[in-house]
Amino acid sequence: FDPHPAYDAPASLVADIDPDTMPKPPFKDSDLEIQAKLSSHVFQKKPRVPDEAQQQRTANYYAMIKLIDQNVGRLLDELEQTNQRKNTVIIFMSDHGQLLGDHGLENKGCRFYEGLVRVPLIISWPGNFEPGLRSNGLVELTDIAPTLCDIVDIDPGWVHGQSLLPILTGQSDRDHHRDFIRCEFYNVLDMNWNQGIDSPPPSYATMYRTKQHKLSVYHGNDYGELYDLENDPNEHNNLWENPDAQNLKTRLIKDSFDTSTIIHDPGSTRIGRF
Repeated sequence: FDPHPAYDAPASLVADIDPDTMPKPPFKDSDLEIQAKLSSHVFQKKPRVPDEAQQQRTANYYAMIKLIDQNVGRLLDELEQTNQRKNTVIIFMSDHGQLLGDHGLENKGCRFYEGLVRVPLIISWPGNFEPGLRSNGLVELTDIAPTLCDIVDIDPGWVHGQSLLPILTGQSDRDHHRDFIRCEFYNVLDMNWNQGIDSPPPSYATMYRTKQHKLSVYHGNDYGELYDLENDPNEHNNLWENPDAQNLKTRLIKDSFDTSTIIHDPGSTRIGRF
């Protein structure tokens, strides 16, 4: 019953949610134009205009989230009753979101829309972290491991992530953690994978996101996505082919490429000159 297709939450929870109160997905006709250009290159179902049944599917999804909430509550209650809560760090997170009709798509992609890559991250440790603190900083899930190492004063060695402990304890700017984040998928099978040796080749893609801009490169293809998130937060206006955005696109592609090289494991620590 995790929040994942198929949306088959317990009927008792589904009955508690009115589909008419569910938010409608972000969608414009321009989304279909973008999906048409990418449909043969990435793992996605055929795009379509959200229909009347979409809000019911969203209600089912919400019901599954409610089930998760109830079970997390059971876990927290048990920790409280056994006097372990103050000695336990709780991290609530997800690996990806869902496209509930967003941009004419369903399920999880593979794409990089906010509904997919902007996942929950809640970290709690009573008496040690700032209570009620909320952060708008850019975070990667790779930051979890060094954060846990920092909490127990262990050197994480060479890792991609950056510890969130300074933010959690109120010792640094809560809204700034990284200048950018990256997200990738590799060797993803096409939706027509069951065609055997005649199946299309797998997909590879990289997202590079700053506070303002998001670049999505689908490797081996000439078309991608570029959004100004400050002026287009719902990602409807793709600037990839916009003449006025070409310098920006080139700079972000270079920054992403530089990062993909720099983040490789440098190997053993160098202790002297060769």
